[in-house]
Amino acid sequence: MLTLQGTYHVAPNKRLTILAESGHQPKGTLATDIVALSEACAAGGGQCDIHVTTQHGPMFGTLVEKKPRKFSLWQFEGHLSFPSKN
Repeated sequence: MLTLQGTYHVAPNKRLTILAESGHQPKGTLATDIVALSEACAAGGGQCDIHVTTQHGPMFGTLVEKKPRKFSLWQFEGHLSFPSKN
């Protein structure tokens, strides 16, 4: 599991999208996280399990790498959940 060092904003439906294109990244996105995500997704067949700090606290999930197409940017996206309280 990859632990990201930045602080990311999760949508109300717990969806996280991290734009990998330089110049399009929101505040809190770290370049080192983008490199780590790229390497982890390459090793994991296009997806990787992550642990990340969000505006709601720590969350876990799986991100899928989406390569750029005609009208989209290179990004990582997926749904997150809170850790169990056990």
